[in-house]
Amino acid sequence: MRMAIITAALLIAGQANAQPAEQPVFSFQSGRPTLNLADGNLTVRPVLRLDLDGGSFWGQAEPGGFGSGVNVRRGRLGLQGTFLRDFSYNFTWDFAPSSPQGQSNGGSIFELQAAYEGLKWATFRVGAFTLLHTLEFSGSSFETLFMERASIVTLATSMASGTTRLAAGVEARGERWFASFYLSDGVLSTLHDDRQGGVVGRAAWLALDDTVKLQVGLSGVYQFRPGPNSLESVRLRDYPELRLDPQRFVDTGSIPASAGWSIGPEVSGMVGPLHFAAEYYHVGVDARSGGDRGFDGWYAALAYPLLGEPRRRDAKRGAWAKGRAEDLNPAAGTWGALELAGRYSAIDLNDGLTRGGRQGIWTAALNWYPTSRLRLTAQYMNGRIALDGPDRDFQAVGMRLAFNL
Repeated sequence: MRMAIITAALLIAGQANAQPAEQPVFSFQSGRPTLNLADGNLTVRPVLRLDLDGGSFWGQAEPGGFGSGVNVRRGRLGLQGTFLRDFSYNFTWDFAPSSPQGQSNGGSIFELQAAYEGLKWATFRVGAFTLLHTLEFSGSSFETLFMERASIVTLATSMASGTTRLAAGVEARGERWFASFYLSDGVLSTLHDDRQGGVVGRAAWLALDDTVKLQVGLSGVYQFRPGPNSLESVRLRDYPELRLDPQRFVDTGSIPASAGWSIGPEVSGMVGPLHFAAEYYHVGVDARSGGDRGFDGWYAALAYPLLGEPRRRDAKRGAWAKGRAEDLNPAAGTWGALELAGRYSAIDLNDGLTRGGRQGIWTAALNWYPTSRLRLTAQYMNGRIALDGPDRDFQAVGMRLAFNL
């Protein structure tokens, strides 16, 4: 399945080279430099993303806890655009290390995809990309409320979606609804991760659209052929929602399994300028011995604009984007967008023979966008990880400088 997806993506993208070339026309589209070729049948725009993180942990009574430091969270460079007017493509390489404070080793492919966007209500996509599955992964990572998505979302999507996942599928939308469905394989950036197979879906509906906006939805995934490699196992683990240290204390270990799945509801919206979002997921593992396993988790978040407009719904993704604001210009009295956010998240990875631990984290964050391309985040975290041994309490501060073109 992996080779079929890659071949389809390359064949579609290769059609662009068959178009007659004309004199390039340089322009800016939405503030991005763009080459327009072949009477607009081919456009080329650069992709540049850099996330630099730093922070410190303290309040850890137990030795061997999380370490402080800095990390290149994202370092992406690539090209994207359109061809034959109704098709789009994206090839992006990520030079950031795969684990905090690790070695880059030249990086790996982050995105290699092509899509047909000739229909107003649907997009057909194939290749390696970030699947629009769960509320948080349907939004841009540049516009998340916090430095990292909630742990339960990371675990639920690790089954058969997430980023750099080889997949083929459709994303459909209307004025008040969104739906996606994919067939997925392994993660392209992971070597020999080509034995997986899964189905992924999400549906969301804007039930209220007035002073109070309310969107409800459901996301699910079924991994009928677990990975990675040839082990046919499922492993759930995550960092403490801050990637500065490679340790992951919440960890189920590898569970030999014939299948894995996750399902859960979402709710999000606005009350005036106040944005709210919450998701719950149950993750199941059809284990080959010791009985099936079941894990769960949830998060709830709030965000309030201190400067600029409140969050707004992105109908194309069924998610919530940052509010619009004038770029930083003190002489004109504009200071960009400033947002205050808070979240509590919890996961429980204990069931039967598997003792992966429990985790609960309170987080508060300030997000400042001096311009639409630049973000600075400062956040404070207070968390507890309950293991079968001594609990691990911690506090942490994190900082992020991000640029997105």
